[in-house]
Amino acid sequence: MRRLFFLVLICCSLAVSAQTEIFVSASSADDSGAGISWGTAKRTLAAALTTANGNANIRVMAGEYELPSELTIPNGVHITGGYATGSTGTDLSQQHNPGDNSTWRDATHSTILSGEHLHRVATVNSGGSLEGCVVLNGRASDKGGGILLNGGTVSHCVITSCIAFSPTNGTPAKGGGIYMNSGLLINCVVCYNRADNGYGVAGMNGEAVNNTITQNYAVSCGTVTDYDGNEYATVVIGAQCWMRENLRVTHFADGTEIPAGVTASAATAYYYNPGSAASETRQFGLLYNLRAARRASHDSFTDDNPSGMQGVCPDGWHLPSNPEFDEMAEFLRHDASNTCGSIPDNLSKTLAVDSLWVTATPTCAVGNNVASNNQSLFSAPPSGYYNGAFNALYQQCRFWTTSRANNANSLCVYRGITHNGSILEYGYYTAEYGCSVRCVKNQ
Repeated sequence: MRRLFFLVLICCSLAVSAQTEIFVSASSADDSGAGISWGTAKRTLAAALTTANGNANIRVMAGEYELPSELTIPNGVHITGGYATGSTGTDLSQQHNPGDNSTWRDATHSTILSGEHLHRVATVNSGGSLEGCVVLNGRASDKGGGILLNGGTVSHCVITSCIAFSPTNGTPAKGGGIYMNSGLLINCVVCYNRADNGYGVAGMNGEAVNNTITQNYAVSCGTVTDYDGNEYATVVIGAQCWMRENLRVTHFADGTEIPAGVTASAATAYYYNPGSAASETRQFGLLYNLRAARRASHDSFTDDNPSGMQGVCPDGWHLPSNPEFDEMAEFLRHDASNTCGSIPDNLSKTLAVDSLWVTATPTCAVGNNVASNNQSLFSAPPSGYYNGAFNALYQQCRFWTTSRANNANSLCVYRGITHNGSILEYGYYTAEYGCSVRCVKNQ
């Protein structure tokens, strides 16, 4: 009798500790399957987590999973990605971890969990784990752009192209890739993430073992204040530091006043205010004709990088040349999360602010899913332009450069984006037009 009672206890113990197997596949049509095999796999991780009651192993096939909200991985739940298409069981020989960076964005090879530039990808709590996934395009305003680790384990993952930043000049955000309150980070790659502090990994506690942490960088280079006392946030893009806001100063750096314009003029320096309230002026900045933007004759041009032309910018900063915009664009292209549809020139969404823009239907247009804009934090607003009247407010932005177009002294290059466009545009205007100004810090 005692032997039978002991066996019953063992069986009960095994039953309690047994873990449910739940399967997820991006190729499933929806979440209607029971999730108990690859043939009945759930379509989303959210559905799998709802099914996971207590202990569960969630097996995830290779594919891209765009997460509508942050995942929370609780105690007893273990998510393992990288199962090859056509896997038939849970044998780890059918599962491969992310390899070199040529496969990180390859959905046929990797399980990609994307925060869609909208939210943190996952919080991993004590007793939970995440293994063998690419954590991509996460975003947080405080801690852990990709992952917040609260006592769990993250292993054999690539955490990339995530960002932690404070949209105000308040408490700096930390841990662009991952923030560790406690727990274990092991055998992971953390790269190409950004934050105010702790660019790749930050935290109070926890253990990091055998990880590659490289090429993570700062969001900003501090702030800059103009002659009028306006303070501007900044953004680091490659080797350049740009203002994150449009200029709105009404004086040159030496205190010389720039008058408010009521007509278009190429001969007199003017600014034009597209905003009818102070809050709108902060959002859009001011528009400047060419003589104001350069503080120079309209036939003064340079393609130098850096341009060396201070113009209307504060001391220590300058008006960028067209090659300086090209340098910024080239850097952004190196990170596929900045492009749309895997097309290198589709940079408009990463440059545009994530509000204000008129809605547009093309998939890669600025106005399509506006909330997913601004991965680069360049934050270009739809400030329009001026040519005797205000035009294209909420639809376009145009930034002056120091470069001449077509060897014509009357034509100046602008760079810009449009609500229904997908590229960083190149165009040119004559000197009486009013355009926005972004300044670049002198090196």
